[in-house]
Amino acid sequence: MIDHSLELVKVTKMNLNKLEIVLVATLPVLYPASFFKSVLKGSNTAYLAVVDGKAVGCVVWRDEEQTSHLLALGVFILYRRRGIGSALLNLFVKQCKSKEIYLHVSAQNIDSILFYQHFGFSAVCRVPNYYRGLEENTAIKMLKMIS
Repeated sequence: MIDHSLELVKVTKMNLNKLEIVLVATLPVLYPASFFKSVLKGSNTAYLAVVDGKAVGCVVWRDEEQTSHLLALGVFILYRRRGIGSALLNLFVKQCKSKEIYLHVSAQNIDSILFYQHFGFSAVCRVPNYYRGLEENTAIKMLKMIS
């Protein structure tokens, strides 16, 4: 069920702070200032999910030479299971510039792994020590081919 007041808004200098707030609240990874600068420079693409004027989720990706890399996708807990994560992921899949897309997800995060599998991503390999500074630092690399 997609929230009818949902807007997907491109991140700009004016709303960059909202991206930071959503990432801190939804993901265990601390992103450096360079991550946010790359959004402003256009190296990374980012969108916010906005419901009733409040930023409640985000998606960030980078188009590389042969692939597109989903860097972050998060939705506030109170707004999950409303189709917001699905809308953000679908936006990424439609706008990325590659036929091969991949992401990394914590090996402990079964709900997210199942979410991505539902959208056609397949687990490719385990990546030990992917997440610096986290106790559970192993990631699963997941891949999807777009036809």
